[in-house]
Amino acid sequence: MSHEVGKMLLGKGHFKDAIETFEEIIENKPNDLRANFFLGKIYYDLNNLDKSLIYYENCRKIEPNNPNVLFNLSLVFQSSGKIEKAKKIYLKLISINKEDIKSYFGLHMLGISNITDEIFTDLQSILEKKTLSLFNQSMINYLFSKIKKKNKEFENEGKLLKLSHSLCYQANYNHHVQSNFYYNKIISKNYHKIKFINDFKPLENFNNLEHIFIVGLPRSGSSLIETIINHNYKNLYSFGEFHAFNTSILNQISEKIYSKDFDNKSYEIHIDTKKFQEELLQKYCNHDNKAFIDKSLENFFNIDLILKFFPEAKFINTIRNYKDSIIAIYQTLLPELSWCHTIGEIKNYIDYYNETMDYFRKKYPEKILDVNLDNLTNHKENETKKILRFLNISVSDNYLDFDKNEKLFNKTNSFLQVRQNIKSYDYDKYKKYYYLLD
Repeated sequence: MSHEVGKMLLGKGHFKDAIETFEEIIENKPNDLRANFFLGKIYYDLNNLDKSLIYYENCRKIEPNNPNVLFNLSLVFQSSGKIEKAKKIYLKLISINKEDIKSYFGLHMLGISNITDEIFTDLQSILEKKTLSLFNQSMINYLFSKIKKKNKEFENEGKLLKLSHSLCYQANYNHHVQSNFYYNKIISKNYHKIKFINDFKPLENFNNLEHIFIVGLPRSGSSLIETIINHNYKNLYSFGEFHAFNTSILNQISEKIYSKDFDNKSYEIHIDTKKFQEELLQKYCNHDNKAFIDKSLENFFNIDLILKFFPEAKFINTIRNYKDSIIAIYQTLLPELSWCHTIGEIKNYIDYYNETMDYFRKKYPEKILDVNLDNLTNHKENETKKILRFLNISVSDNYLDFDKNEKLFNKTNSFLQVRQNIKSYDYDKYKKYYYLLD
């Protein structure tokens, strides 16, 4: 087995085969840096942070100052709530390379107070050199917007956010154009009329378990809900924002929809269920015959498809005030999401979301529970019990004590918030930004 074979499998999302490939390399050569690194990355993607940490620590023993190893190790610490360990690595990386922008961004994620006046001055100097990639320019301007927000310079914050989003979009232009085409012209028009071909063989400890899917919009309380469920449901594997269904759909249709002669007016999505099942088994390979939770929010488009493979699945749909949703998304840099870099695109996507969820609520009323972030934070006891009962999870005496659960982890922008007690909804937080919606 070779590293190239493992990388190819990883690129296709065939995690199970990729793991076996890299494990075989390590069996013959335990100190192989690349194989240990890729296993660390795979287990991080699979939300198995304990195993990810083992392989990244192996890498650090092999090459103590390797920047890629250190940065990925800091992400594991950050996601696990080991904030000081993550901060120490970010500062070390900056001391090695003063232009390591992603480490400055990592520091900001641990708290805007970490971006000191000295660091701000350094970032200004770096930006003035005009030698940075578009994405690094985007991250610096985003950090500057957060400083303006901290100083209550809200108009300047808005200008820097706009610049940051524009640079971010341009930095990965082809990906974003193709992704927007998929959302605007393909899945939003076809989510309710997917055609299935071929047959697949259901597996008792995979297809028939009561898996949980959290869907909705970013910044709408999904990480909080995931934390509540994980805290109360011990025999559950959490994949986080895994995107298994979206990537498996695209693996089957991308060649056709991105061809030059494609005509989307008469197009229908056809899914080969046998191949799709094989892909799901490759991706969800770490669940150990347990029910799992998947927090890929775009799965609201994929409810029909999910129920084809997991008929016992249930869905928690996270909801937030419309205006606050738009602003909260716009104020978060989500580089991989093509639709979140302008207010107009965010509005369009939310329209698709509302239309799609209206359709599926009527079709599967017993399968979907709406959870409003406002209600959850202001009536946490009742709303939490409602979630747990919907999922047939016992309500224990410590059902809300997740801030004391040291085993919880989170890889999203909310990794700090989910380790705190639930705070009441702040109705005034975004009002000063509503002018951006005009």
